[in-house]
Amino acid sequence: MAIQRFLRPQALTLVLAVFGATALATSASGQEPGTEYPPPCDASTVTKGDIDRAHTVFLSGKDFLEESNYDKAISYFKDAYAIDCSIHAILPIIATAYERKGDKAAAIRALQEYVRRAPAAPDHDTIERRIRNLADQIPREPPPAPGASAATPAAPSASAAAPSASIAPAAPSAPPAASAPGPVAPSSEPQHGASPVPWILVGVGGAAVIGGVVLYGVGVSDVNSAVDACPTRSHCSSATADQGNRGRGLEVAGGVVGGIGIAAVGGGLLWHFLTHSTDGAPAPTVSFGPGGGSVSLAGRF
Repeated sequence: MAIQRFLRPQALTLVLAVFGATALATSASGQEPGTEYPPPCDASTVTKGDIDRAHTVFLSGKDFLEESNYDKAISYFKDAYAIDCSIHAILPIIATAYERKGDKAAAIRALQEYVRRAPAAPDHDTIERRIRNLADQIPREPPPAPGASAATPAAPSASAAAPSASIAPAAPSAPPAASAPGPVAPSSEPQHGASPVPWILVGVGGAAVIGGVVLYGVGVSDVNSAVDACPTRSHCSSATADQGNRGRGLEVAGGVVGGIGIAAVGGGLLWHFLTHSTDGAPAPTVSFGPGGGSVSLAGRF
């Protein structure tokens, strides 16, 4: 009764207000101190069954992380850590899931918890740099101007959106201008007419090759017919001997004509490409664009 009489209604109201403000601050931060992660434990206290079960749950979380299902991944990672609370190295993985989700504050908390629980870890410096980088990425909201009403900041926001909207279309107009000269350069080169002489030589050579093949084929046929008529090649009739001799001659003639034709085809092609390389027509063309560069060698036939 004495304590109740000492605590006046005004003081009781003040105490309740303080507790209410503390609860609101905790819920606004999205974190309950001391309950976000299980308390750390020593590896010697974890059973083999718990280690296997934690590993299985962790693999499930990893699958969800690869599927970009970050909420599921975080939930499974935390469950695995709750089963085996000695694997502190899972905290940076939880931080990665939070970071991909876009919750950099939660990622920082996970990394800070890792630093506290594993101070002797070899990646301590890397984690510290990662914490600093995440902290720099968190946008800092400017404090509201004193005495400004709720409607006052709305006007600058609307006015600021207009210039940004007018500036945004101007940005993509610059890259096409830079990439335009790339394809245009090859078309500015003068075109040189190709001389028909090399191709005439190629055509004559091709006809000679065909004629040589035909002569050789006829010669082989005559020789085979003569051999069939007189296998012993002695005391043969004059007609059979003439046919065999004519076949031998056609074989030789076909080989000579075909060889001359092959030489003519090769000479014509060599003549064509050598004269074009001298004129600069098949010179390599180098072009650059937004996607990189390319080198091509073009020739005309």
